[in-house]
Amino acid sequence: MPESSGFVKLDDGKEPSAEQVFAVVEKAFEEGKEPPDGVVFAGFGEPLLRLNVLKESAQLIKAKRHGVGLRINSNGLVPATECGRIAAELMSCGIKKASVSLTTADPKQYMQLMQPTNGCTHSDVCTFVTLLAESGLQVTCTAVEHPEVDISATRSLAIALGAVDFTARSYHP
Repeated sequence: MPESSGFVKLDDGKEPSAEQVFAVVEKAFEEGKEPPDGVVFAGFGEPLLRLNVLKESAQLIKAKRHGVGLRINSNGLVPATECGRIAAELMSCGIKKASVSLTTADPKQYMQLMQPTNGCTHSDVCTFVTLLAESGLQVTCTAVEHPEVDISATRSLAIALGAVDFTARSYHP
């Protein structure tokens, strides 16, 4: 992350409470550092792993900063059986946008590149994208321009799943 972003990596094992997340966001607003695209829940981990803290933080932010946009960046590794519930919870706490790493259109290649450890597959990510979109979130899918990834096919799949946008990110081996 660029130093100008203000991002500070926390010590290993240290996770902020919803109140601490809210305090940092509020401080940024008070210092005139309002994020132009709203507040994004992202970082060096998967924000959905702490869904309750994410939801509480979003509610605190929305209560004080009514018009600010909220977005989540996710790897999308959500079990299909949980996708609908999580999509509805995100929408209900004020998160209106999601960026999901679709990675590739090829399920076998997905498993090779992502190597998920929670039992989720490419199908689960696709289900998550679809249910986020059906819940009313604006979904952007992303993929890295890896030499073996068919970006055009991945873009087409993202749009077919309900994403409103697709972003190809540069590859840095």
